[in-house]
Amino acid sequence: MRGAFAARRGAPRLAAAMRGASAHRAVAPRRAARAMSSDAAPITDDDLEVTSTKVLHRDPAAPLPVATPSGAFAVVRLGGTQYKVTHDDVIVAEKLDVAVGTTLILDEVLLVGSEAATVVGRPTIPNAKVICQIEEQTQDAKVVVFKKRRRQNSRRRNGHRRDVTLLRVTEIDAGEGSDVVATDLEAMDAQDLFKQHI
Repeated sequence: MRGAFAARRGAPRLAAAMRGASAHRAVAPRRAARAMSSDAAPITDDDLEVTSTKVLHRDPAAPLPVATPSGAFAVVRLGGTQYKVTHDDVIVAEKLDVAVGTTLILDEVLLVGSEAATVVGRPTIPNAKVICQIEEQTQDAKVVVFKKRRRQNSRRRNGHRRDVTLLRVTEIDAGEGSDVVATDLEAMDAQDLFKQHI
């Protein structure tokens, strides 16, 4: 009884708070629409042509640090799932109908980054690609599906193993963000230069 009375007593406050929130929500878009209609410039097609955004992790006046392939990373979309990958990573993806040993080019690159900067695609980065090698077609670890209806003498135990494809990342090509990620040759030259100075 005490709990029911307390719930009834708090109900008007809750309802008033919800009314206030909904009224505030309804007013905010009108204010935004008024502000846009009064002084805002019309949106042109040139404004919508942005394909990626570059975010620097340093002062723009400072020299660009040497980016190495091992420090570069990318976020790719493969089969409706996003994976963050670096050089020589292994991706466990849903089954792909591709032969083992084949080279696969993933062109849906959403983000490329390194220690120097990050390039974010809108939604993808033009001309960017991640090159992978198909390593294995196998099955995932078994998942046991156990169902029981208590007091009914009813039990069911099934196992399930999904088919997966293992891919190894061999190269990350940044496309329009190429100043973010160095090529293998540039990185090897930079590492040789670094070893000579030590």
